[in-house]
Amino acid sequence: MTHIQKLFIQNLRYYRTKAGFSQLSFSEKINLSPNYLNAIENGKNFPSLEVMQKIVDTLDLLPYQLFLEFPDSSSSIVYGKEENKTAAEIVQVAVDLKQKFTNQIDSIIEMYSKS
Repeated sequence: MTHIQKLFIQNLRYYRTKAGFSQLSFSEKINLSPNYLNAIENGKNFPSLEVMQKIVDTLDLLPYQLFLEFPDSSSSIVYGKEENKTAAEIVQVAVDLKQKFTNQIDSIIEMYSKS
């Protein structure tokens, strides 16, 4: 299993449980068999792009969020999901996201440079 697949699985579980879905209720919501969702979350299968789209739509995520190294550090205000924000507020969100992204990249580089 690749590192990207592991990230996807961890983030799928994280966001699914954060949204309050059991595997069964989530599989029903995205119209998948519970066994198939279980196989995805256990790394036995990897979803198609169509299934990934259902997942992000149902969990109200942007696709990249399923591949973040540190999902807890992602902003609660997600780019593209803002409403009624002033230009200054949107710029501040962008600055904050850039800083968080830079910090994540620095952490990843540091982690892998020690290996």
